[in-house]
Amino acid sequence: GVFRGITTLAFALCLKRLDERNPKIGRKVIGLDVSDEYAAIGKSYWKKAGVGEYIDFRVGDAKESLDVLIEDMTGKEDLDGGVDLCFIDADKQSYDDYYEKCLKLTKKGGLICVDNTIWGGRVLIPDLVLDAIVEKNNGGAAWKDKADSARGTRAIKELTKKIFNDERIERVSFLTMADGVIICRKK
Repeated sequence: GVFRGITTLAFALCLKRLDERNPKIGRKVIGLDVSDEYAAIGKSYWKKAGVGEYIDFRVGDAKESLDVLIEDMTGKEDLDGGVDLCFIDADKQSYDDYYEKCLKLTKKGGLICVDNTIWGGRVLIPDLVLDAIVEKNNGGAAWKDKADSARGTRAIKELTKKIFNDERIERVSFLTMADGVIICRKK
């Protein structure tokens, strides 16, 4: 997700600097978000920073957008197997789907980063408690957000375990800065 576009801006500024050293490579940050509403804030800063040309912002369902990217990149030898880096920061319940699609997109030696892996400390809540919150969801609208958060927390916990045991990647770092980031390198 792009949300307000700060991470997108940071990546685009890096690409701009790389382009100054080695122009004409056609580097891009591809940002996906379900809505343009919040990204509008970031777009004004992208323009001010002079990085708009480095950003390919796409609005829509991220799973479908990732499928399109995978299809577009399949069989193109000049892409060396895909993208250099995927940064996952979207609806937590779909993190595993995004991770699997990013594995297809990311070239050998590329990085996959997963944001919000501490999730405000909620990943420390025992699974039994999370399950009880989800079951309580049918207690009315007041529990819906709590149940969604509990499902997201379970998804983050399950993906974290999966990543640390995934033989398709060779290095994993868990950064405890901010709300937690996992960085892994594809074999």
